[in-house]
Amino acid sequence: MNKKRLICSRVMWALPALLALIQTGEAQTFAYQNNDLVLGFRKTGVYQENHETVVNIGQASNYVNAAIGTSFPVSNFSLSQLVPGSFSSLNHLSWSVVGWYTGTNYPGYPTYTLWVTVPRPSIGVQSAGATRLDRGTQQTTRAQIASIFSGARFVSSDVGTSNEFNTPYLVREGIAAYPSHILSVFMQGVIDKTLGTLQDTWPEGNLEVTTPASFSTAVRSDLYEVRPIADQNGNPIVDPHTGTSSSGYYVGYFQFNSDGTMTFTREAAAAPLPPAPVLSISRLGTSSTVSFATTNGATYTLYYTNTAGLNAPVANWFSSPTTITGDGNTKSFLDTSTDTDRVYRVGAH
Repeated sequence: MNKKRLICSRVMWALPALLALIQTGEAQTFAYQNNDLVLGFRKTGVYQENHETVVNIGQASNYVNAAIGTSFPVSNFSLSQLVPGSFSSLNHLSWSVVGWYTGTNYPGYPTYTLWVTVPRPSIGVQSAGATRLDRGTQQTTRAQIASIFSGARFVSSDVGTSNEFNTPYLVREGIAAYPSHILSVFMQGVIDKTLGTLQDTWPEGNLEVTTPASFSTAVRSDLYEVRPIADQNGNPIVDPHTGTSSSGYYVGYFQFNSDGTMTFTREAAAAPLPPAPVLSISRLGTSSTVSFATTNGATYTLYYTNTAGLNAPVANWFSSPTTITGDGNTKSFLDTSTDTDRVYRVGAH
């Protein structure tokens, strides 16, 4: 009798332990913390498929504090999780990296600092950069980025069980099953859903780079750290990296390869870009004069489009064949056109 009691006792002690193991297994779902970066993969428009994928690739400090010139693989995902796990192929695959900061655990960083990728016009040419914005705008953009993280956590928790496509670092989001929580809901534009403009809260243009139809050559996207231009009291915030209050800090670039691997290369930031010029425009007949104050030594280019093209990256706008070199005085571009719908922007580098 005592022996039977002993056996029963052991069974009863074993059962809670088994339940604990099951619960622990179910709990290994998508997680994140403040200052993490998220890598999002999706297909858009006519190329949209059944899933999207969100990957937590770790703290922004891992990338910002890496030694200049170092290159390392981006972990927490694999080719099998992308193809055939989430997508039929790597062709037409749009991806970006975003993150945000709020809190006190990054000394010296102001609230609503953002990290964003800007696609390169070609693999060997650095992107035009990211402009630092006012605190309110970056707060709004931050809300969209935060929703990508929380949406992924909701999907992961709702799926419940851990597997290759639902881990603490990666979640495959079913478009039909979770139409209100997938990456696209927060990443896509309002006007053009194929662009990654965070519901048009990011006014600088598309944050995603898309692989070509026959993906065989690597594509790159540049990572920028973007602090607000002023604090909650309106005091200017000078970026300690660049010494300016206008340009985002260039950290380096992500490279996505046709074998499904990704690397990050930490690069030295180029010389700070000159401040974005404030334009004044006058028109006489068919001629428009675009005037602006210049910075000594900076080179200026006139870009133009129509209102339908405002959501396209500036690199895709038409540009004047001539440039202007700044000398500290006011300069002007003269543009002659019969178009009644034309929008101008002047780029400085």
